[in-house]
Amino acid sequence: MKQYIIVASALLVAGVFLRLAIFNPTGSFSSVAPAYYLNNIPSGSSLGVSNSRTGEIGSQDDILNSTLGFQEIFVVNLPERTDKRDAMAVQASLTNITFKISPGVRGDTISEKAKPYGMEKLRPAEVGAWRAHLNVLQKIVEDRISTTLILEDDADWDVSIKAQMTEFARGTRWLMNHTGPSRSPYGDSWDILWVGHCSAHSHHSDTRRWVIRKDPTVPPPDKRNYVLKPYDLGYWEGAPLFDTQTRLVYKAGYGFCFAGWAVSLRGAEKMLHRMSMLPYELAVDLGVAEMCGRGTYNMTCLAPYPAYIGVSKPAGNSNRGSDIVDANGQGRAGDVGTVEHTGEKIRDKPTSERVVFSTRLNIPRLLVGQTEFDSNYPNVTGPIKSIGEITSFAGTGHGEWLPDPLPRHQSSGP
Repeated sequence: MKQYIIVASALLVAGVFLRLAIFNPTGSFSSVAPAYYLNNIPSGSSLGVSNSRTGEIGSQDDILNSTLGFQEIFVVNLPERTDKRDAMAVQASLTNITFKISPGVRGDTISEKAKPYGMEKLRPAEVGAWRAHLNVLQKIVEDRISTTLILEDDADWDVSIKAQMTEFARGTRWLMNHTGPSRSPYGDSWDILWVGHCSAHSHHSDTRRWVIRKDPTVPPPDKRNYVLKPYDLGYWEGAPLFDTQTRLVYKAGYGFCFAGWAVSLRGAEKMLHRMSMLPYELAVDLGVAEMCGRGTYNMTCLAPYPAYIGVSKPAGNSNRGSDIVDANGQGRAGDVGTVEHTGEKIRDKPTSERVVFSTRLNIPRLLVGQTEFDSNYPNVTGPIKSIGEITSFAGTGHGEWLPDPLPRHQSSGP
């Protein structure tokens, strides 16, 4: 019996040591941790992802599973866009992420009786995008899915997405004052996690910021096509810090674009009511932005800036990139996917926006098992970085309360 006790004690100590070696929430990161983010960890409820509002307790380690700590991941994809589904399948598999397809919708197939009063002002593609996203919200409510990540089929993410989302979760929990157990690793009081916006203003009611400095996965200022951003970004990017690799996590107000966004069950209920059962006349992302900005039904929306989820664009005719905006720019600029460059007709090679170490563009390296990756911005980061260098930000975030009034700083860029 004594021998069994000794062996059990040794295993317990080894387990604790391994956990500390993988992740230290106070900020230090060991050499074993970066590779751990590329490991394949099973997904779903087996790791404590809740199936309902009263489900099991989740853990920060759930973010390392194949659904990034959410109960489900859905990808919105028009059935005829098999090219996008092919790309998403490979991209997700190589980063150990699993998803389910939610079929996209053509706006001209939706009955006029099914549209809210006021929607006649929208283009068919915008109506289709609205219904496609609401179909996911409907399933969330019907199946009582506690947390869901919704991706557009042109979404791209950094090779370090699991490290990024782990740090993001530290920020969301801090913003919601979650210090104890929660069902979701991101906390339990949020409605929207707007991780794939192309603009997201900070909400005037909350001046707290979770600050992640010197993050090599932050795109340089002159490569960000954001219209809206946290009003106080210059506090870190301006003098005296001049840290243009700062990422903030904050309570969000108005924003644009849905390359990726996470929804809680409670949030889905609120949006279905406001955007389907009442008069409604906005594109889907603008409707959510209005709810976040106005605090409709006490809506709680949290976001990173810059965003974590970007968009990819394939080689060939530029109209292949978006099913909302065509090659001639017809459609609402900035909606659900892309902002086309004026006059662009043919793209010689695939590109990616709002992501530094793009998974989509690094597929050739991932296919052969490499752990060093090409940067979208080699002049800033260097051309190739190891996963250890890329994830050097992990565990370093901290909370700050902004002074009132803010000191005046010279901004470094957009």
